[in-house]
Order: sequence, then C-alpha cells, then structure tokens
Amino acid sequence: MTGLTEDTLLIRHAIEYVAELYRELSAENGAPTPGTQNQAVDLILADPELTRAVEEWARRHSIDEATTAPPQRLPYDEAYRRVAAFLQQAMEIPVFARKDRH
Repeated sequence: MTGLTEDTLLIRHAIEYVAELYRELSAENGAPTPGTQNQAVDLILADPELTRAVEEWARRHSIDEATTAPPQRLPYDEAYRRVAAFLQQAMEIPVFARKDRH
C-alpha cells in the first residue's frame, strides 16, 4: 500500500480525525471499532489529498492541547465527505433500528 508511513504524528492525527468524525456521525462519545478505525486511517494515509486535509485540520485546531472551549465540528469538505461515506458503510446498524426484526 502506498499510504504506509512511519510518521507517528500523522497517524495520531488521522486517528483523532476518524474518532471525531465518528462522534459526529454516531452522536456517541466514543470511537469506532478498531478494525473500522484502522481501515479509515489507512484510507486517509493512502490518499495524499486526505492526508493534507487531516494535517491542515490538526494544525488549525491544536488537537494536542487541552481546552475548556466547546468542541468544534470538523470542516464539511471533500475529505469529510469521503471519510464519512467510508465510515457510514462500515458502521453497523443498531439492532433496534433494523427493519428485518421479527
């Protein structure tokens, strides 16, 4: 895979981006399952445009600093739409929301 990197800071930023996006999509205070999270991070690392978008987001939002300010939503841009589409496909439908229940 061309997106493999040993840049631990970039990997950490991609993980945080995926976790934040998951929180926005699921309205849960948590992270996606490790397999889903890793696949989404791989998606970001394999694409230079997504990688640049995540790096820019991390620079603008100082994600390594603690704050008491309310959380800011991720920018709704092409990176958001692409990673969100991937996560939405990977997220399981809650048992109580399934239409095929008997």
